[in-house]
Amino acid sequence: MQAPVFPNTFIIGVQKAGTTTLNDWLSQHPEIYGYDTLKDVHLFVRFKNVAEIKKRLQQEPVPYKGEPVVLQSAVNYIFYEQMLRDIAQQQPAAKLIVILRNPVQRAFSAYSYFKKMLREERNVHEALMYKPKETLPFSKENNDVTYIEHGFYFTQINNCLKYFKREQLLVLEYEELKNPQALLQKIFAFLGVDSSFQPNLEAKNVTGSTKSATLQKGIIGQNKLKKFIIKYLVDFWMPVTRRKKLKAKLFEMNTAKGAPAKKEEKDTTDTSDIKQYLEGLYKEDVKQLDALLQTSFYAKWFAAKVSEQSKQAISNA
Repeated sequence: MQAPVFPNTFIIGVQKAGTTTLNDWLSQHPEIYGYDTLKDVHLFVRFKNVAEIKKRLQQEPVPYKGEPVVLQSAVNYIFYEQMLRDIAQQQPAAKLIVILRNPVQRAFSAYSYFKKMLREERNVHEALMYKPKETLPFSKENNDVTYIEHGFYFTQINNCLKYFKREQLLVLEYEELKNPQALLQKIFAFLGVDSSFQPNLEAKNVTGSTKSATLQKGIIGQNKLKKFIIKYLVDFWMPVTRRKKLKAKLFEMNTAKGAPAKKEEKDTTDTSDIKQYLEGLYKEDVKQLDALLQTSFYAKWFAAKVSEQSKQAISNA
């Protein structure tokens, strides 16, 4: 069993913005050690204290070989201020990476993902048109299906900068994943590692569509028999770290990343009112974010659409 090595670099969010893909790309670098079986495990909530965290770190199946960058990723670190404070207390010099995505698109993507994961039964209007809460305690539900709250990036980034210097935080945009070479050059420079390394650029954890609903239920579903088998049979020959990797692989195999694997009934729900509602909630937040970071997310996410609508109105006049 290896000595515990605490992460010094964290991908902290956001939900449904490519964090799993980026974690996989970075973990392939010879100068980066990634805690792959701890992806989306919130260390400071899942374990009672630092001693328990270190005990779990020792169980990682891939041995640590002295890599200067030690990476751990969880999309909800940015969502809860307490987690940012916990990271700062344990690793005040940590480097943080966050990927932001158009918050409206992110909300729809998260809804589709949790539908696929059999955790969302509401229709899209019920799920995405509600009054957001100002404060949310840590819980599985708040981690996942608080679709609107996850998109208020100004508040989340502002909380982060209470505990870390601006130069410790690398802010990326989801669309940059479309040009992975340039994106990785930026990240490698931020981390101070060899920028010539070329990882396998396969995308991970895409929302996609489910190939087999039966297999999906088998992977996700819980019942007394399944829990008994895992506890008394599986645990003896396959530790939890390896089970997580197997489960992730099964999810990947059961996900159609392009067109649906089989013909499905087309969803004709009109969501224009949802998009308008969400844009109304997010626009001021994004303006504040741009002022804080000296970025231009508003222009990328909203101004172009407004300009196009204005042109259309003129042409229809």
